[in-house]
Amino acid sequence: MTTTFIFDFDMTLVDSIFAVTRGLNRIARHFNLPPVTESETRRVMSLETKDFWTTLWGRYEAAWSEYFVAEVAGREANYLEIVPGAEAMLAELNAKGAALALATNRGNAWAALSSTGLSRYFDAAVGANDVARGKPAPDMLYLAMDRLKTDPGQAIYIGDAVYDMQAARAAGIKGLGLLQAGASAEELTAAGAWKIRATLIEARDLLELS
Repeated sequence: MTTTFIFDFDMTLVDSIFAVTRGLNRIARHFNLPPVTESETRRVMSLETKDFWTTLWGRYEAAWSEYFVAEVAGREANYLEIVPGAEAMLAELNAKGAALALATNRGNAWAALSSTGLSRYFDAAVGANDVARGKPAPDMLYLAMDRLKTDPGQAIYIGDAVYDMQAARAAGIKGLGLLQAGASAEELTAAGAWKIRATLIEARDLLELS
């Protein structure tokens, strides 16, 4: 029986392509870096912090992250869009007594949730700052399950990226892959997805919501 639902954040619960691209281009202007397109943002969205920067600009500098925290992060929430049906789904899961956790390669998971007002639905949140290895390693999912006092047989991880499904497979839990961020069904299945749905709202049956 599924009692625990663990969610990814970007492009699973929120459409953040515009917001993240806008923030990246503020950083690019400040540090004289090449501008970033939404397509480029989409390709790096699921990566860990250092890999994220390195893939975009060929290297990583701590000053970029510091500038993001100081000048960009606080404004990002104004441009994040909660995925249609996501908040109602979280409320329904709460009402059914399910345990909810977030597992995201963002550094501060609670800050991400709080910025959208979704934190009130969650019992735990795990980000890149909480573990030694981000996704596709299973560390986040292990920690989320530990905090919720559950086990792999009771959990489903919902995400949109290949890394999400690889992490779920490595953790021994069911991975529900969403196509709403651009990954193909073939890519998600090859990465270990248990089931595929086009969007979060179309996954209601797999989350045991009528």
